Amino acid sequence: MNRPAALLPSSVLAVAASLLLGSCGLIPTPSVDVPDSTLNLPDSGALGGKVVYLYTDSLAGNSVPSALSQFKVEGNATYTTAAGTLSSVGMYIRPDLSSVPVSCTEYPASPITPRMLVCSAAGEQAQAIGTLNVKAGQGVPFSLGGAALDNAARSGHGYFGMSFSGGRSLFGDTLKLSGMKASARL
Repeated sequence: MNRPAALLPSSVLAVAASLLLGSCGLIPTPSVDVPDSTLNLPDSGALGGKVVYLYTDSLAGNSVPSALSQFKVEGNATYTTAAGTLSSVGMYIRPDLSSVPVSCTEYPASPITPRMLVCSAAGEQAQAIGTLNVKAGQGVPFSLGGAALDNAARSGHGYFGMSFSGGRSLFGDTLKLSGMKASARL
């Protein structure tokens, strides 16, 4: 009788279980720091039902291996305003802004607005990554994730989009995403 042969089924089970867990995205990776991002907000008064993408690549060439998935970005969102009342922002992301639906319209930068791409919110649901609840002058914790974030992270480019669902932002307001950490699963 050979004892090691009797242990083989449990060894095979252990290896099979680790492969199965890995393929299900259950092995977390260490989190990494993500640079702060400041988004210059437009006046959201006329933007109900729209998603506004800013031409700021917040991921700026930081791609990740394709084997990683279930990306999550956590940090603090600080809304800075003189008189705006913004309280809730739906967040979206696209890896590029060159191939967008025909329902999107590009607006050039002006002295009071950033360059932006405005799309119908109905056509952007696949790009949704979460919601930020904000308070003027205070850092509020947030967590963003989803398939669109996975795609953007793998491409190394990410343009944030926003839908303004609570309150109103005014020209000159900013939304700073800081203290961000990104994590994923293998």
